Amino acid sequence: MKSLYYYLALGCFCLSTVSCEDFLKETNKSGLTADPFFTTKTGVESSLNACYSGARTFYGQEDGFGMTETGTDLFLRGGDNKANQLADYTIDLNGSQGTISNVWKNLYLSLSACNETLSLLPSPTLSEAENLSYEGQARFWRAFYLWLIVENWGDVVLYTEPVVGAVTEAHRSSVDDFYKVIFDDLQFSVDNLSEGKSIDGRITQDVAKAFKARVCLTRACETKNMSLYNEARTLAMDLIGSTRYSLYDNYADMWDIANCDGGINTEAVFSVNFTNSELANSNFDATATGCGNSGIVCFVMKYDKEAGMERDVLNARPFQRYMPSKHLLQLFDENIDQRYHVTFKDVWIANKNPLSEADLATYPNMTVGDTAVYIMKNVATSAEKRWASTRYRLLDINDVYTENGSPILRSQYVEMHKFADPTAAFNQSWCQRDAFVIRLPELYFIAVEALMQTDKKAATDLMNEFLRKRAIPGKENEMQISENELTIDFLLEERARELCGEQIRWFDLKRTNKLIEYVRLYNMDAKDNIQDYHMLRPIPQSQLDAITNKEEFKQNLGYTK
Repeated sequence: MKSLYYYLALGCFCLSTVSCEDFLKETNKSGLTADPFFTTKTGVESSLNACYSGARTFYGQEDGFGMTETGTDLFLRGGDNKANQLADYTIDLNGSQGTISNVWKNLYLSLSACNETLSLLPSPTLSEAENLSYEGQARFWRAFYLWLIVENWGDVVLYTEPVVGAVTEAHRSSVDDFYKVIFDDLQFSVDNLSEGKSIDGRITQDVAKAFKARVCLTRACETKNMSLYNEARTLAMDLIGSTRYSLYDNYADMWDIANCDGGINTEAVFSVNFTNSELANSNFDATATGCGNSGIVCFVMKYDKEAGMERDVLNARPFQRYMPSKHLLQLFDENIDQRYHVTFKDVWIANKNPLSEADLATYPNMTVGDTAVYIMKNVATSAEKRWASTRYRLLDINDVYTENGSPILRSQYVEMHKFADPTAAFNQSWCQRDAFVIRLPELYFIAVEALMQTDKKAATDLMNEFLRKRAIPGKENEMQISENELTIDFLLEERARELCGEQIRWFDLKRTNKLIEYVRLYNMDAKDNIQDYHMLRPIPQSQLDAITNKEEFKQNLGYTK
């Protein structure tokens, strides 16, 4: 159900008319004014649509993947990564880093769209029910963007009203002030939106509850407030206990392209809509809201230079931005867990027909339609190496990583493959997959973590309920854990197995105060670079340069500029 996607075009246009100087200036480049267009029902609807558009600049986009998956324990810098500063916490990670500047700009543009929309409500052109629904949706999105801002940058600028005229000063608001607005907005959304699964991408009460559960857990970890843990558990269990969502028996169905639409996927609670329409994905504005989901290419290894291989639709364009860490691969036991062989691709089939003389000179027994490349997460035996030597390229874990996990190869690796789209056009760099922001498994994890604070047995029982569904049939007992095994480290391991690549890892490690520890343990590229101050991002230098109160509003601590 991609209907919402097509209504975003005008909203994207409205969003793009906000100045690219973010919150510092407001420039009316289109010549349109709020009167009369934004006093009409169509105008209010268009303004609301703009609130949705900003999520598509972060989810399913390279900038968003870079901010959430690299610089963690799970993904390392691939052979053609474009943001090594984020991935490795290098000395030049500062306010001039492009990805951080892009995300800051787009989040503040999105926040501005929400504030503008809320200033139009209540509207006499809408019914009472419509006014409450529109406000609930707009306030949800404001809370969402504020959460992303405050978790990335801390106590920066908090705006809850439309910006009028040129702004030349910036003033910090506390993290508590941010969260007060976030919780107030989310409660309004929960109270005034209709319950039910989001079928067309619109925010419903279910979506608001799911995100509020995540926010409650985030804040509970920081404040140790038991009422927040309890609320997170209650909200999560309410959705788990409903009949609207269910875990797939076959994990492969979760990522089958037939279920890529959040409206029909039984595990998807909160999704950002994308489409396979060439016209809709024209990249028509600077905010990137016209782009499809780029997850299809960002994790793909460079297979098309291997013997017997050429680029095709099935294997997609090899952007090789992110490679799994050795740690991530070793978290899986593929003998009992369904998820490894669905999440990752380790075999590539020879698709060059006919094979070239060079291909056959290297592997004389290679056959079209049979293995061309096999990359193992384990150590190959001598027999396996002998067998492969005339047939295909065999790389085992020791060919790709050193013993401590440092990459030896950055362009050939076991590939995180769950975002593949076999229906995409040849050489396409985006796809139709909706970005699943919150799935049912995360609600299980939220409830389990909250329950661990008061009832370890109940938490373990709930965890085992989930684990049995992810077991290979007949291996359910082997997947279960004891109370003693249920720790925050186990939960983070389970979140990695289930949610890797889904743009939540950096937030999870920060929330649990494990970011520094885990990067130093498992990310050999970044372990010597990461510092305590990396728990926040640097403020873009362009913003610091533009304000007049530079002595008051300074760069986040630790960053040189």
